[in-house]
Amino acid sequence: MSNPYSHLLSPIKVGKFVLKNRMQSSNSLPHFSQGPEKYPADATIAHFVGRARTGAAFITMAGVEDSPCTPPMPDNLDMAHFPDFDMRDARCQNYMVEMVEAMHSVGSIVSGSLFSANRIYRYENENGEVEYVDASPRNATKLGATAMMNPSIGDDVPRDVLVKIAKSYGQRTALYKRLGFDAVTIHMSYRAQVPGQLLSPLTNKRTDDFGNASLESRAKFALMMLDEVKKVAGNDMLIEIQFSGEEIEGGYDMEEGLKFLKMAEPYVDIVQVRSAEGDPNHPIPFELNPTPFLEMAGKIKEAGLDFLVSNVGGYFDPDIADKAIADGKLDLVAMARSWISNPNYGELLAQDRKDDIVPCLRCNKCHGRGKRDIMTTVCSVNPKFGFEAVDKYLVVPPVKQKKVAVIGGGPGGMRMALYLADRGHKVTIFEAEDKLGGAIKHADYIDFKWTLKDYKDYLIYQVNKKGIEVILNTKATPELVKDKYDTVIAAVGAQPVIPKIPGADREHVTVATDAIMHSEKIGNKVVIIGGGEVGVETGMFLAKMGKDVTVVEMRDELAADTTFMHYRSMFKAAWEAIPTFKYILEVSAKEIGEKAVSCITKEGKEITLEADSVILSVGMRAKTDEALSFYNMADEFYMIGDCKKPGTIQTTNRNVYGTAMSI
Repeated sequence: MSNPYSHLLSPIKVGKFVLKNRMQSSNSLPHFSQGPEKYPADATIAHFVGRARTGAAFITMAGVEDSPCTPPMPDNLDMAHFPDFDMRDARCQNYMVEMVEAMHSVGSIVSGSLFSANRIYRYENENGEVEYVDASPRNATKLGATAMMNPSIGDDVPRDVLVKIAKSYGQRTALYKRLGFDAVTIHMSYRAQVPGQLLSPLTNKRTDDFGNASLESRAKFALMMLDEVKKVAGNDMLIEIQFSGEEIEGGYDMEEGLKFLKMAEPYVDIVQVRSAEGDPNHPIPFELNPTPFLEMAGKIKEAGLDFLVSNVGGYFDPDIADKAIADGKLDLVAMARSWISNPNYGELLAQDRKDDIVPCLRCNKCHGRGKRDIMTTVCSVNPKFGFEAVDKYLVVPPVKQKKVAVIGGGPGGMRMALYLADRGHKVTIFEAEDKLGGAIKHADYIDFKWTLKDYKDYLIYQVNKKGIEVILNTKATPELVKDKYDTVIAAVGAQPVIPKIPGADREHVTVATDAIMHSEKIGNKVVIIGGGEVGVETGMFLAKMGKDVTVVEMRDELAADTTFMHYRSMFKAAWEAIPTFKYILEVSAKEIGEKAVSCITKEGKEITLEADSVILSVGMRAKTDEALSFYNMADEFYMIGDCKKPGTIQTTNRNVYGTAMSI
């Protein structure tokens, strides 16, 4: 039987192992599905075993610490959180061994991550005495989380400590080997761990033989560490390194990176090529190249060194991944968000069902949160991610087929209709406009909203594929559906808030979505009132068209609530790269005139901004009254999505899923 992904799905031999295909599950995990247990909880086990069962050939089990149990991170610190398993306790080991064996049973290779979030390493001397050696930055308390990401290493970390850390890598490898792991994955990318910090001239500030004088000196620790790992691994375990192919200015370049890889060649089986910095390695929609680091990885592959070359960063589209392997640029592709957004990703490829893959939004909410979000594990398009522990309480088998009316053909209404159709119900969607899409139709107009457009198009395709009845150009009324359906679901959404600012009703004033879809009506001088995520994106869209845009925001930063981890820095870089995009913070709009907007600063000073067009982006208001008008039109009535409370694709999908599973 032919399959269009014959390269991606083909097996490959590495060392004494055969990988069942070319797909890696890179070191990632649901940060908060794991509770305070010191062993893998059911949700964690289900997640990793699920990746193996549905197709991942090489799975890196991420986040296992090997230092004393550390106190929980405060809930105002938004960075990656890792389980704190007691790996030296036989009771924890039992869970770990069972999880590894389950992944083995479906033909997957399991790797343990050699990574320390707190840079404290467990070292055991020849007498069996254990000490914990510290390579964290000495002024970390003053510098905060940013310093912990890319700290320098100077002479204040004694030489004997570095030797002990190198040996600790081998000792931890021995633990993984005893627990049945097949490989170790060593993090040495973007100066986030000791090997990468010492390899980089940006962070190696030592003056001894591990110092910055030459590549040979800077590579000394990494090679010593790899030697310790190889002594333990032998030919029974694979060694993978995560490696920045090149660094930013002042760091090593591609030529020097290749020289190091030549030195490391005797120790390494797989090199997973990563970006120079941590955030870009998790590309978001502002990066229009779907796989921005493929060419860099291809150059390393072209060097012909004796290891497999893998790459991470955007490998979601199987056509791109398959072609990269077919063209000889890669041996393997490493993915995380693919398995998060689509737990059955590998199965869909094997069955040639690319059209059924739910597009990932690249919102990176699986990594972190915004300032006002709770600490939980979420995926915007997969509401079951992070819900594994409670999902069994939500799903109720349908008792009979029901006739259901869904009022509104936006993302929530379409997603609800799809769930209900899968549960055997007969569904009709009523949509007032001439096409489906609702609040996300504006994605058709903005290049950096390409992932949202893909998601919208996927929902529309699936609605048509499943034969769900859609009635367009029809604004449903209670009388239209009364007593004709068993269930009525209001998905009528929300509407933009019009602030009580004098002049807000002027002809040249509009709201963000209308400005995007009718940009030809927008003048050259634009003032946007509201610097949240929508306001900023609207401003970027218009500024990229050449318009002179100024965003005014009451708070002390733009897009204040956006996801912090692996998102905000790239979002900020994107708006700062547009010359005609400007903003003023801690300013309130006072009045909208015919050709200007008057604003008041927090000090009470009045400023005037010239404006041919004014765009309002100050929030959304739920269409609660319209939704409630459908109450009592059928035996069952539900409200979903923004008409209950304005939110995001993620919050809507969680709400829709929970509601659908009870119908």
